Amino acid sequence: MRPNLTRMLVFCSTVVLGSPAVASPAPPSAAAAYQAIVKAHFEAQWLAHPASATPLGVHRYDEKLDDVSATAVAGEIARLKDAAAKLRAIDGTKLSITDRDDRDVLLGAIDGQLLQEETLQTWRHDPGNYVNLLTSAIFGLIERDFASLSIRMKDVIARENAMPAMMADAKKNLADMPPVFVDVALQNLDGGISFLSTDVPAAFRDVKDITLQNQLTASTKASVDAAKDFRAWLTAEKPKARGSFVLGRANLQRLLASDLVDVPVESVLAAGEAQFAKDHAAYVETEKLINAKKPSRALPEVQADHPDAAHLIAVTREGLASLQIFIARHHILTLPSRMLPEVAPTPPFARAVIFGQTDAPGAFEMRATKAYYFITPPDPKDPPAKQEELLAYWNRPMLQNLTVHEALPGHFTQYLFQRANPQWPLARKMAGSYTTTEGWAHYSEQMMLEQGLSNGNPRYHLTQLQDALLRDCRLIASIKMHTGAITLPQATEMMQTQCFQPTAVALGEARRGTNDPGYYSYTLGKLEILKLRADAQKQQGRAFNLTKFHDGFMNSGLVPVSIIRREMGVAGSAL
Repeated sequence: MRPNLTRMLVFCSTVVLGSPAVASPAPPSAAAAYQAIVKAHFEAQWLAHPASATPLGVHRYDEKLDDVSATAVAGEIARLKDAAAKLRAIDGTKLSITDRDDRDVLLGAIDGQLLQEETLQTWRHDPGNYVNLLTSAIFGLIERDFASLSIRMKDVIARENAMPAMMADAKKNLADMPPVFVDVALQNLDGGISFLSTDVPAAFRDVKDITLQNQLTASTKASVDAAKDFRAWLTAEKPKARGSFVLGRANLQRLLASDLVDVPVESVLAAGEAQFAKDHAAYVETEKLINAKKPSRALPEVQADHPDAAHLIAVTREGLASLQIFIARHHILTLPSRMLPEVAPTPPFARAVIFGQTDAPGAFEMRATKAYYFITPPDPKDPPAKQEELLAYWNRPMLQNLTVHEALPGHFTQYLFQRANPQWPLARKMAGSYTTTEGWAHYSEQMMLEQGLSNGNPRYHLTQLQDALLRDCRLIASIKMHTGAITLPQATEMMQTQCFQPTAVALGEARRGTNDPGYYSYTLGKLEILKLRADAQKQQGRAFNLTKFHDGFMNSGLVPVSIIRREMGVAGSAL
């Protein structure tokens, strides 16, 4: 059981015989009480989930591993309920607007956690939770130089030594697993075992301390053996897997509400289908602009225009610098800093889990503050055909679209605004709305082309639409699969035939939707932002300014779009 870190002080009157009554201490203000609850909640959350605390820059628990036992889960559920009750008990009328908004966001996030832990009980049904923890708990200690290599090595050893007990708890917990969850977990286990056995020792090969190296060898063996044992157990359990991944409409609605989306599931689906129809029609027309005689050859033609492996990083770096110039010249938004992420090949130990993404420090990271934009190059040991397949994906329009999404004005820019607002309260620094985070990055892809990026070149528009269709299909697949309207095979077929995804990608995307139903947030978030922008334009008329709109949006932080709308003072519905 975890200590109750959120216990509030009890105040009482003190009376001294023979002298006037001594006035009792004044009760804390609503604001002070609220901030105390928030601080206690996050301290307890970091303690309960140290592997998640590490990448945030909270390093007090780097040597610890999450306790995943049923007893610990029950304790965490009770703690979350207690924190929510205390937050609701605060008189919101006595809070500042920011604190009141942040309280709403935090209550939604807590209910989202309770949905996962208490209602859906993913810890009982999804083996992927434990497989992901095997790698993420170690990856978070390796990826950033927030402490010396030897200190981080000691923490890796401690976490690896705790993994056999964690995987033993996993086997005790798991029951009624959906077959697709087992399949995905087994697939990811192979990569996880390779990561632990090969990449982790390689990350610390420069440490000269023989004692530490011997300890790492032993802890790595213990963690790998635990992972292999779990793989054997899961393989034996696979024929018995009969669980359902379907959330059902009520739980899907609750998931939306946890991100403060007050829109019926059916309306979200209708909006997604309408956007899909719009993007699909635009895709077909854009194909014709590229190759009027054989439109189906348009995408292969686009993919043929790619840098070679030797120049992949340099081309990406040049594109990033060009985007920074474009944003300034076209007044897209006010970048808080001229800083850019360092474009680099994905480190070898991370290539199993990273394809292309921004790796920015967490909100509380004080030392390792450099941000990276990682691109995974072809493996020179792979057959030439496989190398060419990856390079075709890294075609120039795709590189630009990904860089917009991941860096400017996408995720890296979100990090810049976070750094530029150190005065944000703890709750706002910890906010991480799925719809805002991914919605903004996805919105940026479309918005940048609308503002003149690539000068209307249809090849760049086709790539943007290809990614947009994928996100549209995610929304449709998520809602339809989790309301029982379509099956996993039907979702896979939709991804392939209607969203122009290769077979392997289509299967992976459909599978992702079974245990990440919130991936509807890319398109949903983009639609919310577009609606907010349209409402702001209508409300402000000629006074509307796109730069100010974007600056206001980003300076609100990663809270849900509904909160940003409220703080901007823009009337209107979400969609």
